[in-house]
Amino acid sequence: MTQNTEQYVIVDLRAEWARRKFLTFWRPDFAGYAYPLSWAGDYTNVTVIEKDEYLTRRRYSVATGKYTGKWERFAVLRSVAEAIATAPPSGQIDGNAGPIVVNNKQNRDYLIANRLRLPPTERIRKAWTVRVAWWDEEGTMYGPSASKVRSKVHRDVDGVTFADITVRRCKAKDISLPIPDEVALGLTVKERHALLHAHGSTCGDVMKAGFRDYYYTGANNPVLCSLVEKGLMRRSDRGWEDGSIYFFTTDAGKHCANSLTPEYNP
Repeated sequence: MTQNTEQYVIVDLRAEWARRKFLTFWRPDFAGYAYPLSWAGDYTNVTVIEKDEYLTRRRYSVATGKYTGKWERFAVLRSVAEAIATAPPSGQIDGNAGPIVVNNKQNRDYLIANRLRLPPTERIRKAWTVRVAWWDEEGTMYGPSASKVRSKVHRDVDGVTFADITVRRCKAKDISLPIPDEVALGLTVKERHALLHAHGSTCGDVMKAGFRDYYYTGANNPVLCSLVEKGLMRRSDRGWEDGSIYFFTTDAGKHCANSLTPEYNP
């Protein structure tokens, strides 16, 4: 089979069903639930990807205020589920229909590990809570890993040792950045640089990106005029030099610039 015709089943691990003997699968056409795989609906990966969080989602976490808890529902290949399925105990399913998947940690972990991964829709700038032994308060820093954050603190704070530094993950303060779309990926090197400069992304600290929204240059600058044609910048009549004006980023331009701004400083 080709990738687009492989059949997936939807596993539902909602909390209120945690103590049930068998794992629950979605029936066809998003209508109802069932234990037997023979009653489960077949879904293509195209459908799963299009439905996004409707079919692939974690549980809501009060701590983060986002859906970052345990996996609640997701898609796996039917063949993956069938590999760990078994006949149901007699008399527990109408007509002894099967096969079923026993609800235990081993089976749940196996299905989660083999779930269909959705294409990324965002980039995460990871937040970390940082404390130095003699600081009165904790601080928040951003970096790809605890070790890199700890190394930065060690470089920037005089007299501190690695033993003095405590770094903990702080998902509640993560910053979500969009991924580049076709428009962003289609920009030339000069267009990308101009847009990021207008957005403040090239001013030394990516955390400050967005503090500005303009580029001042000649009214006929071909790079800026091209960005105007693409709807990412707009011309203004403002300027104090003959032939020069301000170009301002549009909402689409700001989104595009955010998608191209690195997660962290180099």
